[in-house]
Amino acid sequence: MNHSELMLCVAITRAGLGGTDRSSHRRRLDDASAVMVEWLESVEDSRFPFTIDEIDSWRINLRKRPENRIKVEIALAHGAQCYWRHRGKGPCSTEIHAGHVVPRSKGHALTVANGQIECEWHNVQRQEMSIEEYLMDTTKNTFSRARAEPRAVDRETLESHVEPFASDGGPRGVE
Repeated sequence: MNHSELMLCVAITRAGLGGTDRSSHRRRLDDASAVMVEWLESVEDSRFPFTIDEIDSWRINLRKRPENRIKVEIALAHGAQCYWRHRGKGPCSTEIHAGHVVPRSKGHALTVANGQIECEWHNVQRQEMSIEEYLMDTTKNTFSRARAEPRAVDRETLESHVEPFASDGGPRGVE
């Protein structure tokens, strides 16, 4: 599930859609209109990128897949953006996961109270660390999009980027 699909599911939930899988054409149009209104209110973007069939598909998906339902419940309770966005842990990926506030390894289940929305990269990077441990871990501050693996910024890397410049800010060796 990516962020747009999560926001669609939030709109479907807020519109109160559920019930049967098969509806009349008129009912499907009314349902789609209700979802679009909720989309506009929550996303504040007039571009609605989903078809009526996709709305129906995600409505059914929400009802049949509890892992997607919990993501929507967490997003409604705590917000739909990656928790780590703008917290110095590198860029976010497009896939959305439901992360634990207190890790599963410490005996806590994924619930709305113990959940937060995280992008896939941050969720994988954090693994079983607590929030405090992850924030203090300086080896996971940047991310290599090309390899899709975490990488540390070491002194040698920093010096290689700083060395080509003279103390006055211009390139070295150029007069």
